[in-house]
Amino acid sequence: MSILTATLLSLLYFWGNSAFVLGVNWWTVMRPLVSGFLAGVILGDPVKGAMVGAQINILYLGFIGAGGALPGDICLAGVVGTTIAITGNLPVETAMALAVPVGLLGTIIWVVKMTVNTAWVRVAEKMSAKGDTRYYWIPNIVLPQLLLFLMSFIPCFLMVYFGTDYLKSVIQFLGENIVGVLTTIGGMLPAVGIALTLKSIFKGESVVFFFFGFLLVQYFGLDMISLGFSAVVFTLIYMQLKGHKLSAMGGSLFGAEGNNENKYVLLDKKTIRKSWLRWIMFNQANYNYERMQGTGFCHAMVPVINKLYPDNQGKRAELMQNHMQFFNTEPQWGACIIGLTAALEEKRAQGSEEITGDTITSIKSGLMGPLAGIGDTIDGGVVTPLLLTLFIGITNTGNIMGVIGYIIVEALFMWTIYWQSYKLGYEKGSDAIVTIMESGLINQLILGASIMGCLVLGGLVGNYVTLGLKLMVPVGGGVMFNIQEQLFDVILPGALPLLLTLGTYKLVKKGWSSVNIIILVAVVGLAGGRFGKFLLSLWSSLGIFA
Repeated sequence: MSILTATLLSLLYFWGNSAFVLGVNWWTVMRPLVSGFLAGVILGDPVKGAMVGAQINILYLGFIGAGGALPGDICLAGVVGTTIAITGNLPVETAMALAVPVGLLGTIIWVVKMTVNTAWVRVAEKMSAKGDTRYYWIPNIVLPQLLLFLMSFIPCFLMVYFGTDYLKSVIQFLGENIVGVLTTIGGMLPAVGIALTLKSIFKGESVVFFFFGFLLVQYFGLDMISLGFSAVVFTLIYMQLKGHKLSAMGGSLFGAEGNNENKYVLLDKKTIRKSWLRWIMFNQANYNYERMQGTGFCHAMVPVINKLYPDNQGKRAELMQNHMQFFNTEPQWGACIIGLTAALEEKRAQGSEEITGDTITSIKSGLMGPLAGIGDTIDGGVVTPLLLTLFIGITNTGNIMGVIGYIIVEALFMWTIYWQSYKLGYEKGSDAIVTIMESGLINQLILGASIMGCLVLGGLVGNYVTLGLKLMVPVGGGVMFNIQEQLFDVILPGALPLLLTLGTYKLVKKGWSSVNIIILVAVVGLAGGRFGKFLLSLWSSLGIFA
């Protein structure tokens, strides 16, 4: 591999983790479907890159980095896993198995970054104490992003420039057996991603649709594209019969009446747009264990503070210190807190005595947890896995429009939530937010999305989870009974992948971490692969196949 190619791949990894993807890096470039495709473009094989990335992404369908935790570095897994597959001409399943430890290694980078970023909080505190809004972007953007560049570019460069060739040599040395075992493990690993996604949606009315989707694939041979359209139709029919109208829900979600009538009095639309744009791009630019999104929240409030108190440095200092305290929520749905805070500060600047700094802090603290739960469930647990599943199906036909379609739809969805949520907070106020949270609209939307998600995930088991018994039992007269083909495939095709997925789901429900489950699956796959080869070798040596 050339230095230029390794440099471009490393820059891709940095870009996917950076704050410079218009607020949707977490949902687009970081996902292996996208990062794998882009790595394939760099390596000259975008189609294979997209297909490898799609397969790796199945493992990370239910990926939610809640509360500052990162169960695995999905972007690093996508970039390096795809690079290994293309440069080593390896099967997709093998590359998937090799991508897993790479993703786990990336968590070390994440922990160090989150820890060191705390240092930039000290710089931000000094600026806040002085009311220095002019250069607040340095501790919130420049310093942490420089650190991110060093911590992402260098490890990725070393992996792809030196590691891929070394890994190819190791695999060649070990021979076909290790490739076969890794392929077996890779075929089992999608069950983990599916199980993690089911944790959020496999409940109540949606459960039966999971098995329905599985049967549609096994007995009717539906591909993922057809299954996706079927899921939409079945969900709309079911929700209509139950008296739920999804279109009405969506229209009502951001149309609630609120308590903030004094909009755009001291603030203007330009200021609000600047505040919103800073939030969507830089809310986690300086993500750290001490304040989480605290400096990002303050940075988003800077245009508001400057507009309200252009000549009052003391007041700017007071507000900056208030707004850079601990804050952590789901960025899209939590944007309404930023909008609401801007509205409250506007009323406060107008002379409202009821609104104090403590009042605003209490409202922020009270809303960030519930909105984080709503956002993580809808965005990370339902919508994104559903979109990924549908577009992975398109991509696996060799059509890169699956990747492009996913980027467009996902980005438009996230930007819409970002903007509508911010507007809801600013224009309608806290009453509207609480009304929506208590109205049941969110629960109905989750139900509809869960039904679609379960149906598609059931089909995903049938299409992408592979597990079979390579076990043949002699029944006499030189005749061998194939347990997989003559028993399991006759009774219920795909029974073992289904049982594997449900068993993995049980472990998730019991509180097993994704890391431990992946290790267990790898051990079972390794043991199964080696045991099967041992039996075949033993029976052959005994002349059973003669």
